[in-house]
Amino acid sequence: MKIKVLFLHTFIVYQPTIKKTVYMKKTLSILFFLLAGYAIQAQSVMNLDSLLKLLPKTLQDTNTVNLYINIGQQYQINQPELARRYYLKAGNLSRKLHYSLGSCRFAANYSAVLSMEGKYDSALIVDLEGLNVAEKWKNKMWIHKAYFNIGGCYSYQLQYEKALSYYLKVEKYFEEINNKPYLGLIYDVLQVLYRKLNEYPKAVNYGEKAVNLLSYKPTSNEYADALINLSNSYMKVTPPQTEKAMKGLTKAMQIVKKTKNFYLEEIAYIEFGDLYYQVREMQKAKYFYTQALMLNKKTNYRKGICFEKQGLAYCELYYNNFQQAEKLAHEVLILANDKNFMKEKERAFSMLAELELVKHNYMGYRIFQRQRDSVSNVIMNDQIIRTIKDKETLYETEKQQIQIGLLQKDKKIQSIYIVGLIVIALLILIIGSIFRHNLNKKKQLVEKDAELKAQRISELEKEKILTATQAILVGEENERKRLARDLHDGLGGMLSVVKFIFLNIKGNTVLADKDVQVFNNAIEILDDSIRELRRVAHNLMPESLIRYGLKAALTDFCGCIDIVKLHFFGEEKLLIEQFKVASFRIIQELVNNAIKHAAATEINVQVIIEPDRMNIVVHDNGKGFDPSSIDYTQTNGLNGIQMRIESLNGTMSLLSQPNKGTEIEIDFTINSSKKSSQND
Repeated sequence: MKIKVLFLHTFIVYQPTIKKTVYMKKTLSILFFLLAGYAIQAQSVMNLDSLLKLLPKTLQDTNTVNLYINIGQQYQINQPELARRYYLKAGNLSRKLHYSLGSCRFAANYSAVLSMEGKYDSALIVDLEGLNVAEKWKNKMWIHKAYFNIGGCYSYQLQYEKALSYYLKVEKYFEEINNKPYLGLIYDVLQVLYRKLNEYPKAVNYGEKAVNLLSYKPTSNEYADALINLSNSYMKVTPPQTEKAMKGLTKAMQIVKKTKNFYLEEIAYIEFGDLYYQVREMQKAKYFYTQALMLNKKTNYRKGICFEKQGLAYCELYYNNFQQAEKLAHEVLILANDKNFMKEKERAFSMLAELELVKHNYMGYRIFQRQRDSVSNVIMNDQIIRTIKDKETLYETEKQQIQIGLLQKDKKIQSIYIVGLIVIALLILIIGSIFRHNLNKKKQLVEKDAELKAQRISELEKEKILTATQAILVGEENERKRLARDLHDGLGGMLSVVKFIFLNIKGNTVLADKDVQVFNNAIEILDDSIRELRRVAHNLMPESLIRYGLKAALTDFCGCIDIVKLHFFGEEKLLIEQFKVASFRIIQELVNNAIKHAAATEINVQVIIEPDRMNIVVHDNGKGFDPSSIDYTQTNGLNGIQMRIESLNGTMSLLSQPNKGTEIEIDFTINSSKKSSQND
């Protein structure tokens, strides 16, 4: 069994998941170039103490703007909060002084800090403002710096085509001015982007060009980052060039340890872990993931924690340490939920589902699978929306270009007359066909309207039936409540008083031996009557349901039957009173049916309450039956359940086979149920 489990996780779960993890985390490398030196500013490292000493002596002029930015750059890698504070001061003073260079520098640096924090929309807004300033200033260098940073923002938002369009403009410009240091940075960014587009040979080509151009600064962070990215590209081509990747990572690690760039050092550790995992040297992989996690205490890179713990989880999974793998997967899920990292959340749910399958917990597996599917749908919807927006933008751009082209054409008077005559002739020819078409259209509309009216009448009739059913069920439950209350408070109280009087008589009266036995029998019969009365009142309407809610009532009900196990997930405060009562009655009827008709020895009841839906599953190991042979109208129990489900706009599915047990699943949409109840 262990061998089979290892095979399942290694080739079904690990391969695509880790691949995506590596694929996404390279964003941090682009982030570095977005903010490097700064990405495209080639600022030299300055003495921070000297800069801070200058502050009290400076005036509110352009020199102060540049001083604020220089101080911010020294804090940026390790203390981004302080860097942001100084950049904001620089930006405010630049606007006050109408200092174009200061505004552009502020935009480039401040947007980089926002990108580090994952605020890509805000970073894009800042970069677009910087581009606007550069265009008014008519400074080509700063215009293309802004293009570079805007491309980075689109890359973070997974809009790779838009990002590529901006980066190619920057590449063309720096090739024209033959600026090799900047070209090295651009080539490295294009390497990462082509890797995201799965064009790995192009990625390697650009990566090798980047490393070659940046090698003139062999101890720089830019060179180290290019080496890390190229190593990752080498591992993506077919076949992977492992030896080259290892050599590049080793050189990059030596550089970032000297420069004390903790972000790049953390990435290098993760890359080493991924590389060793890919070649199945698990102990080394585990060591590098652990080192990256320890370094994260300095960088506080939240996605990095997800990557590192997920890598460690897969290492534990490889050695069948399922408990430790599950613990790490839960930690990733908690962080992903807190920071809304959708991809990391999806992968954590996927791993937890597989672990539940290993433990043979089918219910737990289904729960995690559904949660993973929900996250996958959200991610897919976001991608679809982004694609639609891109298409809309492209369409509007093409439309504007067409309009400009039409305006630029030579509009000769003779051509206009000819076109006009042709149009008139065509209009005369097609008027008849248009008239006929309109008549057919009107006829179709009339038929459609009649069809819609008939459909609406049918819907109204159905709603009327549902309303009547709901009224009957509500009335029935109200009557049950009243009868239970009357029995408990009225007849129950009277019987208790009678018992008390009898006990007083027994204590104050001397009875013959034969009368004592008769008297005691009478008291026992009275006790049995009181217990039977309470049982009947409880069946009519459990007191725990009224006082303490659905979970308490189900716990009491299932706890009284040894063969029934209850699994309750979610918060019942999302449910209205009518919904709780209906759910309890449905479960009560299904459990009684399983005991009475199916001769079941094990019954599982599962209730899952989510913000917008409720799911009930009752599974037994009884005799089972052929669902096609059941006539719901002839079975009061199932007919009653069906009525309650339909009254709340729910659905029911029934799975059963002779001698294979029965599973009944019921789904409700909570919002629609509330609305329906409020309308009633």
